Amino acid sequence: MPAPEMGSYLVRRLTSTVIALAGVSLLAFFTTALVPGNPAEVLLGSEATPERLAAVTHELGLDRPLWIRYLLWLQHAVRGDLGISTLSQQPVTALLGSALPVTLELALFSLALAAAVALPGGLWLGERSRNWWVRPIMFTVTIGVSVPGFWVGLMLIVLFAVKLGILPPGGYVPFSEDLGGNLKNMLLPSVTLSLYLAPPLVRFLRSSTVGILREDYVKVAHAKGMSDWRVLFRHVAPNALIPALTYLGLQLGLLISGAIVTEVIFALPGMGGLGLTAILDRDYPVVQGVALVVAAGFVVANLLVDLTYTLVDPRARVA
Repeated sequence: MPAPEMGSYLVRRLTSTVIALAGVSLLAFFTTALVPGNPAEVLLGSEATPERLAAVTHELGLDRPLWIRYLLWLQHAVRGDLGISTLSQQPVTALLGSALPVTLELALFSLALAAAVALPGGLWLGERSRNWWVRPIMFTVTIGVSVPGFWVGLMLIVLFAVKLGILPPGGYVPFSEDLGGNLKNMLLPSVTLSLYLAPPLVRFLRSSTVGILREDYVKVAHAKGMSDWRVLFRHVAPNALIPALTYLGLQLGLLISGAIVTEVIFALPGMGGLGLTAILDRDYPVVQGVALVVAAGFVVANLLVDLTYTLVDPRARVA
């Protein structure tokens, strides 16, 4: 793609991303601001005097019109200030700054494990789709799609932590403090999330591979005497991986937002545990911050996937 056209494309995509982020900010604010109840009453307790309740309500700005509260919140959010937690009295950005790296590490580690197994597995099963033993394998993969992630996590804890005692059942060790301890603590939750992602990716990639193997250019490659594996990795794999790239990008956003159950099961101090605690305690500034960051991560992941398309697919560059 020529430089002027690439610049125009980037401007269009960045503009749509900014609009999407504005919509995300609206959802993040109003989904919590419209919840019945007064956060000041939650903070002070049911025995607070009306005078004290009114004072804290004014201090938190809850007595202002909703649209003014949103504009003030958005103004501070653009500058990186998401407010103060009503319970811990800590800046929300500080809480998110300590929780987000844990969730990102879990999501990326899980994505890497799933891709390492599903990408070659889906290509291989697609290339061998006429063999009788492919059906039992795909039946097992289908069962894997249906198994709840929380059940898988609990079974992994029972097997590897309780029965065998070779891995910790939960907790978190920062990467910078102990590399080995970090990998041990992240292995079980990462495998749990990767088992949620890998089965549908195998099915998706196998279906794409079977369809591409029927294309004329693949038949011509076989007619020229190219081996099956060379055709698979030179002609089939690049085209089959292009739609899989979109799937992986979408799943990255879903992994970030869907890690809440896994983080709770394995006691990881990530966005999931932070968001769940904030919801149960009705700590609305933290809930808004978590919703904003997670949704923004989903939007940015889609933007990166679209930009990657222009690098790996010549047809996207021409379009």
